[in-house]
Amino acid sequence: MSLRFAVIGLYNSGSTALAGMLHRLGANLGPPFWRNDDDSSVKNYYEAGDLAAQLRWWWDEPNLIERMPATRRTDFLRWWIEHQEGFKGGPAGAKHPLLSLCCRELLDGWGPHTRFIWSWREFDASVDGLVRRRWFRGREAAVQQRLWDALHAFERSHDGVVRMNWQEVKASPAAAARQLADLTGLAPTAAQLSAAAAFVQIEVAPADI
Repeated sequence: MSLRFAVIGLYNSGSTALAGMLHRLGANLGPPFWRNDDDSSVKNYYEAGDLAAQLRWWWDEPNLIERMPATRRTDFLRWWIEHQEGFKGGPAGAKHPLLSLCCRELLDGWGPHTRFIWSWREFDASVDGLVRRRWFRGREAAVQQRLWDALHAFERSHDGVVRMNWQEVKASPAAAARQLADLTGLAPTAAQLSAAAAFVQIEVAPADI
């Protein structure tokens, strides 16, 4: 079985940067992606379209009210990762902020060796990012707090969570690219490592995604 990974974190925490880097390093994130599948588009969030739709329904985004039992979420997540591996191979994984509410189900469905990569950013900075983008107006802090609390609770119960600080990723994208490759068992070429680092330097950092 190939290594499996989940990129978790708050909205506007740098998780798109990590996912875009992993995509360029050769990881399977379950394309086609939600909203836009073009690598040159700033509207590509590297979120698997079918999984993103399920997550938004499960949690009634942005209300974050649970609408699907954990056992059903686990079953779907297990099916989804096995489908991805059967279709494209691995290492395979997914990125979406709402996966932060499904960490236990990911662990049950994907197995104990799943790598949890937390795109970590200061709470207030992540809230400010939602305000700038005009996402979830009036609910920005509440949405982020729910994810923040869930992530900290899971981190306390599971020692397989690796934090990647967004400020450090921006400051040293080449080092971040190598760390991501190591975490996910990838063996990228020099060109892939360069492309992953450039994604942060050229496309992501100026927009502070």
